[in-house]
Amino acid sequence: MAAARSFAGLLLFASAHGQVKRYHVVEEFVGPDFFKSWNFYSGSDPTHGTVNFVTEEQAWQSQLLSASEYGVEMRADSTTKLGSEGGRKAVRIESKNSYNSGLFVLSLDHVPTACGAWPAFWMFGDDAQHSWPRWGEYDILESIHTLNYATTTLHTRESCDQRDVNNGIDFVGQGWAAGSLGNNKAKNCWVKAPQEYDNQGCGQKLPAGSFGEGFNQNGGGTFVAEWDREDRKFMRTWFFPKGKEPIDLIVRSPEPDLWGTPNSFFTLHERWCTADHFKNMRMVFDTTFCGDYAGSTFAAMCPSIKTTCEDYVRNHPEAFSETFWNIQRLDVYQKLDGAQLAAMAPVDLVEERPHGHGVATFLITLTLLVAAGAAGYYFYHKNDKVKTRVDDCIEAAGLTETLQQVQETCHGGWQRMKDSLNPRGESDGETPPDTPVTSPRALAAAPPPKQSGSPTPGLAGQLQNWTAAASYYASSLRGSPAVPAGGSFPSSNNSSLQRHAAAQPDHHDVPMPLMWQPARSRELSGLVPTPSSRQSSLMHHQVSHVSSGRVQALNSGSLPAVSHTSSLTTQRPATR
Repeated sequence: MAAARSFAGLLLFASAHGQVKRYHVVEEFVGPDFFKSWNFYSGSDPTHGTVNFVTEEQAWQSQLLSASEYGVEMRADSTTKLGSEGGRKAVRIESKNSYNSGLFVLSLDHVPTACGAWPAFWMFGDDAQHSWPRWGEYDILESIHTLNYATTTLHTRESCDQRDVNNGIDFVGQGWAAGSLGNNKAKNCWVKAPQEYDNQGCGQKLPAGSFGEGFNQNGGGTFVAEWDREDRKFMRTWFFPKGKEPIDLIVRSPEPDLWGTPNSFFTLHERWCTADHFKNMRMVFDTTFCGDYAGSTFAAMCPSIKTTCEDYVRNHPEAFSETFWNIQRLDVYQKLDGAQLAAMAPVDLVEERPHGHGVATFLITLTLLVAAGAAGYYFYHKNDKVKTRVDDCIEAAGLTETLQQVQETCHGGWQRMKDSLNPRGESDGETPPDTPVTSPRALAAAPPPKQSGSPTPGLAGQLQNWTAAASYYASSLRGSPAVPAGGSFPSSNNSSLQRHAAAQPDHHDVPMPLMWQPARSRELSGLVPTPSSRQSSLMHHQVSHVSSGRVQALNSGSLPAVSHTSSLTTQRPATR
């Protein structure tokens, strides 16, 4: 199939955007070729699980794998009774490439769930000279048993502290995992941190519905992990339920700063945790059973099962029919400026593999990208034309009576149009002056102000408002103002534009703002005001026992995470 991404088009895009760095896809993991970019790990489980990680050949023979243009599936065995020895067959794969930054977008249709199961998608770094956790571990999403949420966790060597990162300010989720005292928060990422379980790390709980049965019943969702170790120095994660993904992510032109507060956030600022704690990390999918984390929490999390975790896993294969990954796609983005993009040879560009509706999907995506790019460019540069438009208005209307009339008819009407699309009064491209900058996340980018009860408008909402405003104004110039069905404009953020339309059911009888009324003369028909410019949006691990404090934490829903790599006292397998 021909490459979906035209090299000539990329050159044009690069020349238009100069040295501005934006995210571009550099790797795609999708379709029948998915597993070609991964190594199958078949050694012993470093977390001491009741599992038998199989080779790729064994996985295909045991029907634990499937791959098509519609998705990829990785299963655990759900048919074999094992008796008193051995582990349940499952798959662990590690990416052939390693990474030092990027945007990792994982779209899932199904996640593994069952009492005794411990699935995760994570990253870690090591080599023969640098053993774990020298180069760190980033658990993007992991869960155990039948929990309905995932946790994002870091595991590091000494001197990686997140004490000043706070839920509700830097991230929006279910808060921090509890430490070993039960009432303390596990904010120290060092695997030997005091007042935390051995190898616990620092963990943040994602929203309810981000894992488990509820996730699967909803048809899945998308996780996005952004790792920026050079410029803004952070690691942050979002979870979007199926159908709630931002439009810029859907059309594969992601702008994370438009997505609002992340669901997890870790600073890599020198003051708290230097960026060199994470390096050369590979991506990993795996499902293990029991072990240091799921085994030590089995009795508390699955109280109706009156046996050990190991016995249950070995002798109840029917319990694991839902223990599988169904991956729609995984994309890796890197920030590239125009020069870097233009320097790439066509062979280096990732080819779009057939997926879903193929050509039709690509054409729709391309059309949306072109439209979004054109709209963004137009609104970004419109301020240079404001004065010229007002001057043209004065001349064309023949306004010579008073300065007040000129201001009201031309400049005043323009300003009302701007205010209606920018109800908070933000200055273009700047953080509002009252935005507090008080947290580690604020050092990377000040969070956008929020109105109570109203979500921050995304790109889709702003495009809807711009389109509605332009349509209304064009019809008003023809002498017949039209309002969308229902008498209101598309909702974005309770804008004054929406409130005005809703308050006037008959737009022919109620006076409109001057700049929305039919033109005074045909000469004014070309003076369509441009909406306000784009609003700136800066915006496991080893547990030797379960203490009473940990059981209390489990019962309260505060679960500490455990690393997927071996403990510091355990010999690691020679092959990773």
